[in-house]
Amino acid sequence: MLLNPAISLRQAGASDWPAVEALLLANKLPTHGAQAHLSAYLLATSHGEVVGCAGAEVYGRVALLRSVAVAPGLHEQGIGRLLVERLLQEARFRDIAALYLLTVTAPEYFAQHGFKRMKIEDAPQALKASAEFQGACPACAALMTLVLREAPAAPGTLPVAVLGAGPVGLAAVAQLIERGLPFVALEAGAEVGANLLDYRHVQLFSPWQFDIDPAMARLLAPTGWTAPPAAGLPQAGEVVERVLKPFAALPRVAASLQLGARVVAVSREGFDKVKSAGRDQAAFLVRYEEHGQLHELRARAVIDATGTWNQPNPVGANGLPALGEAGARAQIFYGIPDVTGALRSRYEGRRTLVVGAGHSAANALLSLAELARQAPGTRLAWAVRSPVLQRVFGGGDADALPARGALGASLRRLRDGGVLEFFGGLRITRIEQVGKQLRVSGLDAQQRSVIVEGIDEIVCATGQRPDLSLSSELRVRLDPWLESTEALGPLIDPNLHSCGTVRPHGHRELAHPEPGFYTLGVKSYGRAPTFLMATGFEQARSVVAAIAGDLAAADRVELELPETGVCSANLTPAGATTGCCGPTPELVAVAVAAPKRGCGPNSCAPKPAPESAAQAPERASRCCG
Repeated sequence: MLLNPAISLRQAGASDWPAVEALLLANKLPTHGAQAHLSAYLLATSHGEVVGCAGAEVYGRVALLRSVAVAPGLHEQGIGRLLVERLLQEARFRDIAALYLLTVTAPEYFAQHGFKRMKIEDAPQALKASAEFQGACPACAALMTLVLREAPAAPGTLPVAVLGAGPVGLAAVAQLIERGLPFVALEAGAEVGANLLDYRHVQLFSPWQFDIDPAMARLLAPTGWTAPPAAGLPQAGEVVERVLKPFAALPRVAASLQLGARVVAVSREGFDKVKSAGRDQAAFLVRYEEHGQLHELRARAVIDATGTWNQPNPVGANGLPALGEAGARAQIFYGIPDVTGALRSRYEGRRTLVVGAGHSAANALLSLAELARQAPGTRLAWAVRSPVLQRVFGGGDADALPARGALGASLRRLRDGGVLEFFGGLRITRIEQVGKQLRVSGLDAQQRSVIVEGIDEIVCATGQRPDLSLSSELRVRLDPWLESTEALGPLIDPNLHSCGTVRPHGHRELAHPEPGFYTLGVKSYGRAPTFLMATGFEQARSVVAAIAGDLAAADRVELELPETGVCSANLTPAGATTGCCGPTPELVAVAVAAPKRGCGPNSCAPKPAPESAAQAPERASRCCG
């Protein structure tokens, strides 16, 4: 029973090291090697003060518990037990196969949690890298283990299946090639980067330096390929023509790339979602359609980088198509139309309503405004669901990507200049055909009826959503409302913040309870709108390193994204609290891996007087385990 209800748990950050170090020293626990694994530490806090810690050293599918410490004066309140139980829970969530610990005084306590003694010489070789095995713990310490799941037999001859040959999928391919791992890449489109080609005319706000994966560049360099100027701003189509297509033409890529191969399902060979026993040993089975025929591919791991572009959100505000939306599809464009180019005749001299509040909507509106300057009679209207537009307009000069800031600033000037009709806070519920035009109906922020007559065309730029059907027979864990990978949900939730800057993350945040299955790229963000291409490149590097068994490289995730200059911390009413871009909330996801317990340098000293039964568990949380 936890006697102190004010205790909260959160993940440790780099700035927490002084507090963790102080706790370890106060409890006579070793500090050597602990700071290097701080990202896998869990902290107990009370009124903002760190009062307890527990951590882990993770080595592939095994982990060593360490550094369980509680502030003097707060012992025997169940804080240590709370930390241990949460870390065990997280270890199971994160697919750790076995936990190990070294203890001198508390083997009976850990036996209650299922740990069993074993010979120290039988410890996994990976654990020998730990400081605790290199002298931080005394030779008399007992080694104990808790098996969480049997380690899968590695089907080393099978390829890794990469689903999708856009920028992130091909970045994964580049990493696989550099590590010498066999792969098959399946792309539904007739060309690589098919989704980018769908809006090839749109200029990206991120310069070339953020649009080229370093591994792809390294593999291209021997061919005489040179990277475009780092500060230049490419159109989406240029990324395909200047980077993706040359990379796909490399012999090592082309030999294992299948175009026109649409993946329809992924499962485990011989296992549906329900069956567990032996599941980890089964190969993945990727079913895909090519030239009208169904085929199946066996794989050792699956990287799903299929994106979300082909799954647009509807015009309707409640997540469902507005009443009548399906019947009006001939006059609705989902995405970013080439208004001043290939589709000029569709919009010239007509009245177009753009629905949406993101960068896609901004591009469509600015193109329509340019067409209106060229072709009198062209009119545009804009509908957004939110009555607050600071997120829409962005950070302006404060944005670390000038083109992104300029896009929002241009949109603000367009709105303020009277060039377009603006419907703020409009939630569209119905679309009706009236002659050759459309009537759009909905409610404003005050639940008052709004009717917009005389619409010739609608551009739906309300975002996209992931296709979850591909993995319906796999064990995946998703954020319940964003449909992102679960661990990313709190970091990217637009209800909490609008920042483009997301804490660096890698294979652990992108993994699922299905070992060997990873979701990468914009699909890993689900319905959240803040993804940047550079994020996907780092995701691919970390995930492929994990598949290769190089956990040191996989866990070394470093990524600095340019800030947007606007966050919901700026949008929150005075006096309200927010977890955006500020102090970490008290309740967050726990460390990515199994905990590890520390061992005190004095643990082989003469035994003290016997402890009471009530003292033993708390003592267990303070010594070697």
